[in-house]
Amino acid sequence: MNTNVADIDEAVPIEACPRPQPDASGATHDWRVREYQDGGVDHVEVRDGTGRVQLVIAYAAGVFWALHVGFPTARVSLPNWRLKLPEGASATEVYAGTRFSLTRFSRGEEAVWRIQPA
Repeated sequence: MNTNVADIDEAVPIEACPRPQPDASGATHDWRVREYQDGGVDHVEVRDGTGRVQLVIAYAAGVFWALHVGFPTARVSLPNWRLKLPEGASATEVYAGTRFSLTRFSRGEEAVWRIQPA
């Protein structure tokens, strides 16, 4: 499987759905979510309000994985590899699709993204 970001121009777009989400303070992060398919693998790319890629989730044959993109690399809690969530974190659902949802748990600068199968 080829996971090179340079190949993204050849990907087949499925849907683009900007979804601004307020956090607990009422600030809007203007998350931009884009779904696409590349080589039979479904992807969900999340960018922040500045256009910087925060994370890319790939899904195929019932398996999820996070691609290492962006800087710093996002911490992602996968269904088969759960990470501890920040204590007292606020939750923001950034994406809800037919196969999974993606929620960002943040407290200050600390954040963990969690994938939850549908």
